[in-house]
Amino acid sequence: MRWSFVLSLGLIACGASAPVAPKAPETHLVTANQIVTQNDDSSEPELFKRAQRELLDGDYLGAKRDFETLLAAGPSPKILPTVLFDLGNVYEALGERDRARDAYHTVANKFPELPLARAALLRAVSLHAYLEEWKELGDTAEALLARADLDPLGRATALGARGLSRVEQGDESLAQRDVQSGLDLVDELGLGRSGRLPPAGAQLKFALAEVRRVSTERIALQPVGPDFVARVGARCQGLLDAQSAYGDAMRSEDPHWATMSGYRLGAMYRQLHRELMAIPPDAFAKTEHQRQVFYGIMHVRYRALLDKALIMLNATLDVADKTGDTSSGVARAREAKFEMDQALAEEKAALAKLPFTEGELERALQIMQEKAEKAAYSHAR
Repeated sequence: MRWSFVLSLGLIACGASAPVAPKAPETHLVTANQIVTQNDDSSEPELFKRAQRELLDGDYLGAKRDFETLLAAGPSPKILPTVLFDLGNVYEALGERDRARDAYHTVANKFPELPLARAALLRAVSLHAYLEEWKELGDTAEALLARADLDPLGRATALGARGLSRVEQGDESLAQRDVQSGLDLVDELGLGRSGRLPPAGAQLKFALAEVRRVSTERIALQPVGPDFVARVGARCQGLLDAQSAYGDAMRSEDPHWATMSGYRLGAMYRQLHRELMAIPPDAFAKTEHQRQVFYGIMHVRYRALLDKALIMLNATLDVADKTGDTSSGVARAREAKFEMDQALAEEKAALAKLPFTEGELERALQIMQEKAEKAAYSHAR
């Protein structure tokens, strides 16, 4: 065992006052299986037992202090994997997710033959997803899937992680395959049938929604052509399909998936609105009056997308505030909400300058819809 000795240097004050020594930092000395600090003199088993009790009791700061003391002193090989794993739990409970992730990977890398390594990789998968480390998420999922001791629930978790990693890196085809395999396992296990989804099921539903979102948003609305209406219809249907999967993910026992789903769905509504508003009026209108009518009808017709996005973002932020979620998705949701509030205000101001009221625009839109329905009915007959 490595011996470690820390010397404290006193500072001698100038002048008439007596020399003053600062408070020494906590030290860790190992002597005859004793771990000695400035506040304590415990054997390794005593300190280990105390740290585990603190972890179970929710005294995470105390557990962090004692597990770190054990680690610095060089614990015996028998308890080292557990010390590292439990320290990861402590870091995670304290919101130090990057340190928790590293602790779990240390367990998995140093002791791959232990069942604890599998548990560590499963915890690391969750943290990579939270931190949106997509490549690392996929790599960790691959390591899980390579293990012979992975049970069906763990396999569903790993498939969802790899699928999510793939879609976020632009490969929705392979992602879809992983997600479907994982969802089949979830169905076999009967997860979520009676209420909330466990994290493995929620991650798979979120990944499915992401596959649908990415595939749908590849359908460009410009340049405007004869199939414009069909493309808008496909985008709207794709949004509804993604919304269904996001809605399933929101039933998660883990609030992170509910938060991320709400943010991504709100952003999807906002993106469709942005693309529709970017359609040039010249594609449908020739005169200035026609352009004004087109502008007004488009904004009145599709403002519901912004309203829906704001509803989703407000609900998401309410959940985040209640659960204390501080992930990057929450920060982006706040930024998106601010941007959309501004967009709505600017839109209302622009509509107020037009030579007709919103009521007149809504009536014109209703007439257009009625004519389109009659034409469709006549065509069907």
